[in-house]
Amino acid sequence: MAGGSYALVLTGDILPAFTEDAVWPRLAAWFRLDEAKLRSQLVQRAPLTIKQGDDLGKLQTLATGIAAIGAEAEICAPDERADLFVVQSGGARGPMPRVFVDDRVERGLWPRTIQVAEVGSTAWHAYGERDDIAPPPVRDEVPAQAFDADTSIARDTARAYRPTASIDTGHSLAAAATPTTDELGALRLPPGRTIHAGFWRRCAAMAIDGLLIGIVAGALQVGLAGAGFAALMPRSDGGMPNVLALMPMLMSVMLIAFVGQWLYFAMFESSAGQATPGKRAMALKVVGETGHRIGFGKASARYFAKILSGMLFNIGYLMAGLTERKQALHDLVANTFVVFRTVEPGSPPPAERPPMPWYGWLINLLMFGLPIAIAVVVILLGGAQSGLLSQISTN
Repeated sequence: MAGGSYALVLTGDILPAFTEDAVWPRLAAWFRLDEAKLRSQLVQRAPLTIKQGDDLGKLQTLATGIAAIGAEAEICAPDERADLFVVQSGGARGPMPRVFVDDRVERGLWPRTIQVAEVGSTAWHAYGERDDIAPPPVRDEVPAQAFDADTSIARDTARAYRPTASIDTGHSLAAAATPTTDELGALRLPPGRTIHAGFWRRCAAMAIDGLLIGIVAGALQVGLAGAGFAALMPRSDGGMPNVLALMPMLMSVMLIAFVGQWLYFAMFESSAGQATPGKRAMALKVVGETGHRIGFGKASARYFAKILSGMLFNIGYLMAGLTERKQALHDLVANTFVVFRTVEPGSPPPAERPPMPWYGWLINLLMFGLPIAIAVVVILLGGAQSGLLSQISTN
């Protein structure tokens, strides 16, 4: 192969007894990189190949140094097949040798349904649907053992690994052939009217979700009002009403409301449907940068980032109508996108933009148009009344 007989893959995992806060700054210093650059170009794309070559001993030395810092790296022998990107947590990771992916799938670390794409291609497929893979082998359980760099070129991540050498400093990641991001950029969702949902459609979806949440919240408030009324009733023994009993009930309702809204958005948007009921009604879904389903963690980050969108006088929400790929502020923070349900990763974008459902326009009219119309009427009536009073006073 052109890159070399062996590949060193940074997995992005931390070895036992180490912490991320300690590992990544040290690894950045070792590679002579800014920590933010290391995290954005390597850690967020890991697993990925960071070095290829024919000198196995040199790669073993690098792997030992990386492990001594506390990060996980594996050495494998790529074949003639093209390297792959994989999708994890809603983002593209890689590139990495295909044999690395084969090994992880065979050992059950990754499912056979994991989405993969060849370097230079934008077509995503489930790993198990590819024609260039062998059926999963029947393997006996192998007892865990320590990694031996002299006899093995692929390390099982489930095995214990203790570095056998101290760290030798001064390695430059530029000399280690850092992979470029050109291929990764080709896999991201491009801008386009037939891909990304606009502001008004998202407003209608938000209104539907708000109505559903409001119904449940209203039921809780009715229950609280009933309990509060009972607590404030005069006691039969002539004592004072137990006003303090309202505080725990009030705090409980507030906590339930907060957790309930978080789980509502995070669970629906990370589910197989990828959308809340409001978004489903508007034929929308939430995806990651490559158009794939996001995980619960990313969906939670998107929800809590809405606090920022609301704090800035709701300007964060208005950004959904101004940014190139129709991202609100919380989408930019979580690196998520709201797209039409017809958008599929690895497929050409739809030829036409789906029209807004009639009930979507009606919801927006009731939500925004009616209050504005009422405000205009009130202002006009107020002006007319002031003119009439002025005329009467002059007469």
